[in-house]
Parts: sequence; structure tokens; C-alpha cells
Amino acid sequence: MRRIYQLFPALAHRAFFCFIIGQTISMLGQWMQRLAMSWLVFRLTGSAFLLGIVEFVSLAPILVLGLMAGAWLERHDLRKALAATQVLCMLEAALLTFVTFADMVSYPLLVALSLGLGIIGAFDMTARQSSVSLMVTDAAAVKSAIALNSMAFNISKLVGPSIAGLVIYLWGEGVCFLVSFLAYIPIIYMLIFQVRLRERQKGRDGQGMLKDIMEGIRHVQEEFFLRRIFQLLAASCFFGLCYSVLFPMFSTAILGGGSQTLGWLFAAVGAGAFLGGVMVSVYIVLRRIPALVGRTTSLTVASLIVFSFSENLWLSLAAAFVLGFAITTTNISINTLCQTTTTDDCRSRVISLYIMCTAGLGPVGGLLFGALADLIGAPHTMLFCALAIALFLALFLRDLRPIHHSLVQTLLHR
Repeated sequence: MRRIYQLFPALAHRAFFCFIIGQTISMLGQWMQRLAMSWLVFRLTGSAFLLGIVEFVSLAPILVLGLMAGAWLERHDLRKALAATQVLCMLEAALLTFVTFADMVSYPLLVALSLGLGIIGAFDMTARQSSVSLMVTDAAAVKSAIALNSMAFNISKLVGPSIAGLVIYLWGEGVCFLVSFLAYIPIIYMLIFQVRLRERQKGRDGQGMLKDIMEGIRHVQEEFFLRRIFQLLAASCFFGLCYSVLFPMFSTAILGGGSQTLGWLFAAVGAGAFLGGVMVSVYIVLRRIPALVGRTTSLTVASLIVFSFSENLWLSLAAAFVLGFAITTTNISINTLCQTTTTDDCRSRVISLYIMCTAGLGPVGGLLFGALADLIGAPHTMLFCALAIALFLALFLRDLRPIHHSLVQTLLHR
């Protein structure tokens, strides 16, 4: 155990240890629900564009409500807010289970339920990311907690879709929704009875929320390294997360499979993401993050290009593995940078911007690229996305030295 605590010091903190157990279980159910929803929509419609609409409404509310959620959460109890969002997500899973088993499911209903989940998620994602650093007490544990939180997410991303693919094949989508409903019970229990957060400096109650939001945006703009890294992150998420919409089309039209093939592709992404989370947790060095982000974004471009040309399942799985590794390593590194270079009274607002990029821009791109895939095919659409990311990466690498200098100066003055 001592060796584990040395590698992952956040696990020595009881609040985080309890949280991560419940978080892993609930995320396992969420990923089963997500794949079951995608497969159900694609089975009902056969359209990547209509699937893109569901993906869009499930996460796009983050673009509208994300900044407000960050400012609001800095004024309220994070633990209570997080417990409330988990209860609401549980009720959403219960409703999905009922309409599926009752054979009342329809495409408009799935769109409406996805929209509800997206509104809840705008607060839930920011609350989860912001609360992690408040469960531990030192800088090393903060970096470990961020990486472990992402690892829990990606373990679920690895295991959940693969289980969901088999469950759908044997019993149908309704069982996946039922498992998701049950999986929320542990995290709700942990948040109510086991998890406690350290005190933090709250946002000033005397000024309006709009001013709070503008201060958060201004903080990112004034830090050169944050501004440039956020620009690359936004481009990578907008174009790079197209795979979640295109995978169902690849699994059937290109690879000649079905729900199990779709589950394997998402599981490969999850496996790569898990490895990326482990490596970042153990080896990350703050001042080297800009160079690391440049390398991992290059891997994202390469894996998308290989996947777009592949008609072989094993090559596609390998490309999906590298894609998961690259995207996750990039995101965790930037998340760590956001958490460790901002103070408690501004962290939720900066994290809300991060979540708007990683979770809000992807569905917007998915909506557009789903429509494009219906017109020109999934392979050409994915290739276009890879080339677009390469363009933004070139601009980032051009300014890599001043970005690194800006980060070092910020770290020296903390």
C-alpha cells in the first residue's frame, strides 16, 4: 500500500478515496447508457446526422450554461451541488429504463431526454472537476487526484462500452439503462455520508455573476500560455471528438460489424485513455506540459488519419487506442495546468471554460460532421478533421517557446 500511496498520493486522503470509488461505478453506468443511447438512435434512424443531433443536445448546453455554472458553483456548496446533480442523473436513467422497457421510446423523446441530461451535465461536470482538488491537501496530491479522476473516467470508458455492446446483443438497450440507474447509488451515498471538502475562498457575493464570468475569461486571456493552450484545446475537441459520432458508421458500413464492433472501438479508445491517465499521473511535470500537448496533439492527428483510411478491424482498434491515449493525455495535462495555476476563488470559472472545450464543442462538431458524413462518407469526414487539427497545431508549435516562458514565469510567482 505504501508504494501505491507514493505513486498516487491522493488515495491516502479518505474523502478522495471514497469519492473515486463511487465515481468509477457511476461513470461505468454512464458509459453503458451513452453507448446504448447512441446505438438505439442509430438503430431507429440509421443516420449519423440524427445521431449527431442527440450528441449535440446532450452536451451543447455546456456551451450556453458552462460559464454560468462555474460562477454559480463558486458561491455555493460544491458537495451538495454535486450530490443533487447525481440524483437528477439517476432519475434520468430511471426514465430511460421505463420508456425502453415499455416500448414507448421514440427519436423525439430521446432528443428531449438528452437535452435534459445536457442541462444537468453543465453543472455536474464543473462541480466534479472543481471539487477534486478540495478533497486533498497538498500540491502533489492535487496532481494525483486530477489524474486519478480522469483514470476513473477512462476505466469506465474502457469497460462500460464493451459490456454495453454485449448486453445490447443479449438483452437490449433497456438493461444498459437499468444498470446506469443502479450505478448512481454508491456515488450518492459517498457524497452524502463519506465525502467532505476542505474550506475554500468563495466568489464575492457583492458583485454580479456576469462580472464574475468576465473575470474568469479575462484571467485566461491575460495568461499567454493558458490562452494559447485553450485555443489548441478548443480546435482539438471541436474536430477531434468527431469519432464519437462517426464510430457507428465505421463499425457497420466500413468494418462490417454491429453493436459489438462499436463497443470494441470505444473500448480501445478507453484502453488508450487509461494508459494516458497512468502516465500523466506518474510522470507529469508542469513546466513541460506545453511541449507534451504539442506531441500528443500530433498523435491525435496521426491516429485520425490512419483510422480514416483503415478497413481492417485490428488496425482501426490500434488507431482508436492511440487516439484515446493522445486525447486523454492532452486533456489531463491541460486540466492539471488549470487546477494548479489558478486559486480557489477562480478555479471553477477556469474549469468551466475547460469543460466547455472538452465536453461542449465536441457535440457541435459532431452535429456538423455527422451531416458531412452523410454527404461524403465517414472516412473523408475524419480525414478533413485531422487536417484541420494539424493546421491549429502548426500555429501552436510556432509559439511554443514563448508559451513555455509564460508558464515558467507564472510558476515562479506562485
